[in-house]
Amino acid sequence: MNSWRWILSPFGLLYWLITSTRNLLFDAGILKRHVIEGPSICIGNLNVGGSGKSPLTLYLMKAFQATHHIQVVSRGYGRTSRGHIQLTSEHEAREVGDEPLMYFKHKNPSDEIHVSESRIAAIQKLNRDSKHLLLLDDAFQHRYVQAGMNILVSDFNSPFFKDYILPIGTLREPRIGAKRANLVVFTKCPLDLSQYDKQTYEAEATRLGFRAFFSRIQYAPLQSIQGNSNTDASHVLLVTGIANPIPLEEHLEKTYTVHPIRFSDHHEFTREEIKQIHKKFDTFEATKTIIVTTEKDFMRLNSKELFTELSAYPWFIQPIALSIENEPEFLTLIRTYVSTN
Repeated sequence: MNSWRWILSPFGLLYWLITSTRNLLFDAGILKRHVIEGPSICIGNLNVGGSGKSPLTLYLMKAFQATHHIQVVSRGYGRTSRGHIQLTSEHEAREVGDEPLMYFKHKNPSDEIHVSESRIAAIQKLNRDSKHLLLLDDAFQHRYVQAGMNILVSDFNSPFFKDYILPIGTLREPRIGAKRANLVVFTKCPLDLSQYDKQTYEAEATRLGFRAFFSRIQYAPLQSIQGNSNTDASHVLLVTGIANPIPLEEHLEKTYTVHPIRFSDHHEFTREEIKQIHKKFDTFEATKTIIVTTEKDFMRLNSKELFTELSAYPWFIQPIALSIENEPEFLTLIRTYVSTN
């Protein structure tokens, strides 16, 4: 433990005591939980920051859209609105949050995307039957609702079992909270994942009583916001407002010279910032340069106020998908649960 952890350890002990007491009250039934009827899956993590919950939520949406009506309930981080909202095509990211809006863009006509500070309030307003599957985005610590299945998401590069509780580390609650999960998905795994590392991570999951799966991000071809393509580009201005843009930067560096422009996670872009990005673009050779952003960032960029500015320049979106090792086994576990609830 380094010196900073020694200095912060009293605060970590206090935070551990508070979160442990809260969990004990839930486990003892003193704090009541709303048990969700019908199939429901909570996707969450133990730590603060980005660990890959959104790609997994989107993956599960697409995996079950052929057989179920998907209902997603999210807090809607960073939104300016309050209360319960069911998303429509008229909503923008500032009103409902970037991640819920991204789910909305991928939904089937019968799917529903909801945001609410109170998951219970949102769930109680849903019309549900055996053909509905409820996905709770980032609700692992929201213990007032009890989903039928809990999927824990953990970044392979900083797994929960090596992390420390806030403010010493990034955990929102003690590591033992992972025992509430039915399985864990380690995200952002390297392509050359060794058998030794897999066995080490699987052993930690087994010790806590659940299965471990390993996933990584797959990058699809760039998509122009104007429907065009620029196959001659050699330079990319990469505009990101996500927790960890490094993997995307490394991916694009295989093909382009990348000039990163980083903002904080969930950053609300302004017209002046877009003008500054375009001003920087104008210093490059236009026919050899494109501007790239993530799909989640584009949810915040694609507003009535900003889109006119964007459309005058070659903006591209980098779509991503989730690849899971032993995918048939992973989906079988989830389908078995869903079909019996």
